[in-house]
Amino acid sequence: MKENYIYQILKQFFVNSYPPEIESKVQKWIIKDKWSAEKNNAMSAIWDEIEIPPNDNTYRALDRVKNTIRQIESKKKHLKMRRILLGSAAVIIPVLLLLGSYFYINQDVKMIEVITSSNQQKQCTLSDGTTILLNSCTKIIYPSKFKDTTRVVTLEGEAYFSVASDATKPFIVKTSDLSVKVLGTKFNISAYPTNDRTITTLNSGKIQVNIQSKKTDSKYILKPNQEIVFNKIDKSVLINTVTDENASWKDGSLVFQDATFNDILNTIERRYGVTIDYNKQEFLNMPYTIKFLNNESLEDVLNILQEIVGGFEYKKENSRITIIQKGGKK
Repeated sequence: MKENYIYQILKQFFVNSYPPEIESKVQKWIIKDKWSAEKNNAMSAIWDEIEIPPNDNTYRALDRVKNTIRQIESKKKHLKMRRILLGSAAVIIPVLLLLGSYFYINQDVKMIEVITSSNQQKQCTLSDGTTILLNSCTKIIYPSKFKDTTRVVTLEGEAYFSVASDATKPFIVKTSDLSVKVLGTKFNISAYPTNDRTITTLNSGKIQVNIQSKKTDSKYILKPNQEIVFNKIDKSVLINTVTDENASWKDGSLVFQDATFNDILNTIERRYGVTIDYNKQEFLNMPYTIKFLNNESLEDVLNILQEIVGGFEYKKENSRITIIQKGGKK
């Protein structure tokens, strides 16, 4: 994450100049050991892209700068480092100044990680006023402050977003299979790694969904009461008209709309904190639509599922459930 920000900042502002007070702070930051590896990597990447042909002196200057950053051990070497920087080729100084300037300004920004366990929900409020309600077994990562031209968070699991409107800073949610870009809206994303499908459902506003895979790299615009379903098995994409029941988990309900047997069992595991063993090859991967709206018990859910899906029996030992195809070995 740091390397990417360094690279972007340097590429965008490479030709800028800075006032003396900023230059002084940057130089103090440069001689510190912290992030020395990131500094080296960023300088090397930018050095390779420089269009101005450097001479032997500038190459030797760059080597001295990089070696000194790695070997700083005392105040004496700190002072020596400062002299080297001031005497280095002009093409190196702007790079270091920009690096230090960025980190000096953003040193108070921290990445926050929130994780929920089985049968747990948790709400997060971001610095811009956006609220996010996390479903069980979900992880989200976001910065303590948004200081870029976009607001980016990373999601693994399921969450309901109420995004604060800001036309100058689009809000982007990244998952392993897709990204969702909005300006201000309410929507739900289900992106569990173990599920067969990743689903984004829009309640209000407007969102753009980018799906990236080996078979597709497409953008879709959703309107309210639409959902986009990305099938991770065959890489297919469907857009359906729905109600807000796709976020019914917020009220404790379980609603499955054209869900695979595997996704249903994964949801049951997360809701009730159990482990379910079964042979996927013994069950057809056909879709099922089932609704549990009254906080049914685990046994009630399994019994109803047994009636609807059919073809299986189950046994429960503590928190482990074994599903067996009828006629199979017990």
